[in-house]
Amino acid sequence: MRLKYALLLLLLLPALSACDQTDDVLDIFTGKTWKLTNIYTSKGKVCIDDYFTGVSPEVKKESMRLWAMKDNFTISFTGAEVDDGVTGEYAGRGAHTTISGKWNANGSNNAFSTNQGDPAGNEDLLGQVFIRAIKTAYKYEGDTAGNLTIYFKEGSTDKYLLLYSPK
Repeated sequence: MRLKYALLLLLLLPALSACDQTDDVLDIFTGKTWKLTNIYTSKGKVCIDDYFTGVSPEVKKESMRLWAMKDNFTISFTGAEVDDGVTGEYAGRGAHTTISGKWNANGSNNAFSTNQGDPAGNEDLLGQVFIRAIKTAYKYEGDTAGNLTIYFKEGSTDKYLLLYSPK
């Protein structure tokens, strides 16, 4: 009878240890270069075109061309575990502007924030949106498979950046 209980306990042990509901923030964020995939409203509507309302088609075409370039609209994170989360430094770029500063994230409640100086460079329209989003970020969702969502506020509207990092 004891053997049955011992076997049952051994079978349940992995399930009990897997109940940790906190993200591995360090593994999600660091060691990757994240590339902007798209920008959405909180209701899941793609909203990149909204930023080009009232501008010339040439401005939009140039922003789209710059966005498609490999090293544009990217961000990288370094960091270390501290208390309930991770803190560290980040570096990112739109198309013509670089931005860098400190970041922190909490794996228990998915809080995310950045603190940075003024960006360096002259940015195009979409790059301005990307950099402003990083500066006003407040929450994240991510995984170790290369998907990261960063939520930000634009006025009273919640939006999010969808980022991808191929392995």
